[in-house]
This record gives sequence, C-alpha cells and structure tokens, in this order.
Amino acid sequence: MAIPISIQRIAPLPPIAVEVLNRIPSLGNAADSDLPALLQHDTGLLAEILSIADRRGLVVDSIEQIPATDLAEIALSLFVRQYMQRAFDVSEDRRYWRYTLACAFACQELLGFDSVTGLRAYAAGLLHDIGRLALIAAYPEKYANLLTLTDSMFESGRPFNISEYERLLFGLDRFATGDWLAGMWKLPAWLQPVVGKFNSKPTAPDRELIETVRAGTQLAHSLGFGYLTAAPRLSVRQVLSKLPAAMRHWETLDYWNLGEGAWRARIELRLSWY
Repeated sequence: MAIPISIQRIAPLPPIAVEVLNRIPSLGNAADSDLPALLQHDTGLLAEILSIADRRGLVVDSIEQIPATDLAEIALSLFVRQYMQRAFDVSEDRRYWRYTLACAFACQELLGFDSVTGLRAYAAGLLHDIGRLALIAAYPEKYANLLTLTDSMFESGRPFNISEYERLLFGLDRFATGDWLAGMWKLPAWLQPVVGKFNSKPTAPDRELIETVRAGTQLAHSLGFGYLTAAPRLSVRQVLSKLPAAMRHWETLDYWNLGEGAWRARIELRLSWY
C-alpha cells in the first residue's frame, strides 16, 4: 500500500510517550519506581503533572508520591494534548481533543475494575483514533471540510460512508493510516489491535479491550462529547448492554434515568482537569 508523503512526514509520538505505553502492563510491580525517573528530566512536564494532580485531589509534593497508574495516565494525557496542539492548524479541529479525552475516560469507566486494567483501557481510548488524528494533521482544512460534509449528511438523513471519502481524498482511510502509524511509531503490541480497523475475529486477549473501546467511543458520543454532532446516537443502556459487567454495575443506581447524568458529570469533571 502506497503511503502519501503528507502522512509519512507526520511527526511521531515522542519516544518517552511510547516508553510509558510499553510500561503499562507491568505497572504494579517493582517497575513503578522507574516511572518518575523517566519523566523527571522535563521540568515543564513535571510542573503540569503536579498541577493536574492537585486538580484531581491528590495531595502530593513530588511526582514520586503519585500512584504509578495515575502518573502514567496524567503523563500520557499531556503528551497527546501537546501532540495535538502542535499538529492542528485549524482551530475547529481542537474540539477533537475533548472528544478523544472523553473516549479515554469512558473506556476507563467501562473496564476500570483495577487500576492497571483501567489504565490500559484509558490509553486505548486516548489513542484508538490516531489514524484520523494523522489525517487531520496532514490535511487540516480538507478534513475539517469532510467533517462538515459528514455532519450535514447525517443531519439530512442521507447515507454517507466517510471511509470511502477518506480514501478518495487522501489515498487511504483512517483505519489503514492507524495500522501504518502503529508500526512506524513502534506502539506496543497490546495497543495495536485498537488503533486500526477492529478485527471482526480478534484473539481472546484482544477481544475485551476492543469491545471496551468500541463501547467507550459510542458512550462518549451518546453523552454529547462527539465531534460529529448529527451522527446517530445509541442510548446509554444500549451501549452498556454490550458489556454485561458494566451494565450490572450501573444498574445498581437507584434510578436508571440518573445514569446518563452521572456518566456525563463524571466525564465533565475529568475533562476539567485538562
């Protein structure tokens, strides 16, 4: 497959971000103590990490006092935010950051049964759409126009396949772009199945994460955090029905009608951290 020069020229994620991703599966053991040392050389980053930790209610004086999973989550969020700030030339596309972060938090809520598992889900939600991010970065005005057209078509109720238009305009769609970037950026193997087109027959270890990311992105959109405002929405119950464990947890709310408000409030609070 020929990769357009505009895509090939896109700057990769910083190596330190990839290293944090590589360490996620082992967090919780002795490797935890190495994470602050990995991050401590960037004084600007340290200050931002401590500021966000304060907004999260973590009473700490240094990053060594931040739990490893929280520290990795904050650092990854800042790396991706900084990457997007450098990549985007069209101000309208900055809304993509809010959607991406909402996806990450939704995925974490759906699979956060322990801190490391929740962090894996968060990172997968944060990076699941890097193919689209790359297309936005490479073709900012064209992609902004495509999003406008897509919303218009959804609003009018007419059928529309955005992937076909991506291939027509850019030579490849966001899924193929994501697959290529995952290899070029040397993303960890556990993350690669969610950054391209989801495999319809995933291996058992990948299935749970793929299903969580699919549901998390639908949930973020259904709660009003999507970047395509006119796209069809599922109800929260419809989204959670695909994940029985999450459904059982959220059905314990006294009134189901409060469930959507609770989800939205939790994500809005977390968006305010960044």
